[in-house]
This record gives sequence, C-alpha cells and structure tokens, in this order.
Amino acid sequence: MILVTGATGIVGMQVVRDLVEKGYTVRAIRRKSSNVSWLADIDEKIEWIEADVVDLPSLEKAFKEVTHVIHCAAVVSFDNSNDQLMKKVNIEGTQNMLALSQKHFVKKFIHISSVAAIGRSSNNAFITEETKWTQSSLNTAYAVSKYQSELEVWRAQEEGLSTVILNPSVVIGPGPWINSSLNLFKHVKDGNPIYPVGSVNCVDVRDISLAALKLIESPIEAERFVLNSEMITYKEFFELIAKAMNKKAPRFKINPSLAIFAASILKPLKLLGVKTNITKEAVVLSQLNTMFSSEKAERILGIKFKPVQESVNWAYQQILSKGFEP
Repeated sequence: MILVTGATGIVGMQVVRDLVEKGYTVRAIRRKSSNVSWLADIDEKIEWIEADVVDLPSLEKAFKEVTHVIHCAAVVSFDNSNDQLMKKVNIEGTQNMLALSQKHFVKKFIHISSVAAIGRSSNNAFITEETKWTQSSLNTAYAVSKYQSELEVWRAQEEGLSTVILNPSVVIGPGPWINSSLNLFKHVKDGNPIYPVGSVNCVDVRDISLAALKLIESPIEAERFVLNSEMITYKEFFELIAKAMNKKAPRFKINPSLAIFAASILKPLKLLGVKTNITKEAVVLSQLNTMFSSEKAERILGIKFKPVQESVNWAYQQILSKGFEP
C-alpha cells in the first residue's frame, strides 16, 4: 500500500496516476475542500482518505497497512507574508507524516522537496546535492520552510526510518491554473506583456514521478536528488508557452528596480483582498540565473529528463483535454 499526500497538486496527481498505472495499491489523502476532478477517470482505483497533514489524529487512519509514503503535500508561495502557513504545512505537516511513518514501520519515506531547499553558490557554479545551505537574502520563507522540513527528514533517517529526498526545480505539468508553476502559463494566457530578465530551471512532472517510483523498490536511502531538465530565460520560456497556446508572447523586458517598485505598490492591495502574484520575493528570484545539476539523478536513477519544450506542449494539451479554455 502506497500512501500519497498532496494528491490533488501537480506532483501528487501525476504520482497517483503513475502508481495506479503500474498496478500499485494507492491510498491518497485529500481534504474536505480538495478538488479531485483531475483524477476522476481513475477514481475507483484510488482509496481516498479525508485527512490533513497538519491534523495528526485525522492521519492515523491513513496509515493502516501502508508500506511506503510519497509525501508531496506542501504550500508553495513566494510571498513571505504566508510564512506561518508554510511553517504549519511544510514543516509541521512533514513532522506529522514522519512520526506516523516511524510508528507504523513504513519501509520508505520519499519526500518531495524543492531546489529552494538547497544552498546557493556564490561563484555561479552548478548547484548540486552537496551545496551547503547558507543564510542569504535570497532565501524566501518558502525556501526556509522546505529546508527545515528536510532537516526533519534527516532526523527521522538517523532514528531508523528509510528516507529519500527529491529536489525538483520549477515543475511543469497539468492542473488548475492557480496551482504553483501554472501561474507562469496563466501569465501568458492572460496576455501579460512583460517578462523578467532572469532564467528559470524546469522539470517535467512525469520525470519527478518516475524518480519517486524508481525509489519505491530501490534500496537507495539517506540520499537526495536534484531533478532539473534545463535552465532557460524567462523570455524563452514564455515564448514556448505562447506558441503552445497560440498566444502572444510577453515582449517587454521589465527593469528589476521597476518590478520591485511595482511589487511594493501592489502589496497594500492584498490587504483589500486583491490577488496578485507580483511580490518582492518573486521579483528578486526572477532576476537570477541559478544553475542546478541533475547529473546524480541521471547517473544513479537513469533518468533522461524531458526537454522543456516537450513538457510545455504536453502540459497544455493535458489542460485542454480536461475542458479548460485557452
């Protein structure tokens, strides 16, 4: 029995789908408010449990006869005002899942983390699994929460639980427009004309799922793997999305200082209930050209990462197949 958290997120949905296809018995956690329509075609093959990773008593029933856990649940936000929510879900939620995995003698705990939890290089070298975490102004509240959740995983490993950590970059995959990286698709869909000067590292959700499934039966433990296909500029990335959608690509490069100013102007609007993805943290990160190496995953797990263009086209076609208008 494989237990999956975050089963209605971009990564969790793909993991559940691939597990079912491979013939595994799958139990998935959902909250009362979760939208499970994206998995409607295989709903009868999933054992759904209504629970929440931050509610320890509700999780107890989910662990009966579970052999492996794939922990995908997390809050992804590049708005530091959401720091308390991220601490609650990303850190305390992981603590709860680890505690119950230890209590129920789970064979392996696969933790879906993020490249945000890895340190940053000061000399523009490739960042690998060995790059040490350091205090930095570039560490968002999200990054800190994912780093601290990894510390909990390492602690559980030291206490005898078999664990592996996967560190994906920006995930490309289908889902509701509001889901994490799909905001980048929505940026093009909504006709926004600007793009930042930096670059983005991307990975296909199918490659993340493949890595997780490979590790279920593998003896590998106490390791982490960076999962990244390639780094491209935001301009190039938006052009790929625009081509897939048959939309106009953003064509105006935004000055970093102007973008930060815009973020500061829009911030008070959040207090009035106006939703915006433009935050100072997001703007700063969008100016970077950080490079992540997935050589270890390629060598040990044998993964050949899909090119970004293929991933963008596939993700958008999957969105259309669910009946969403372009």
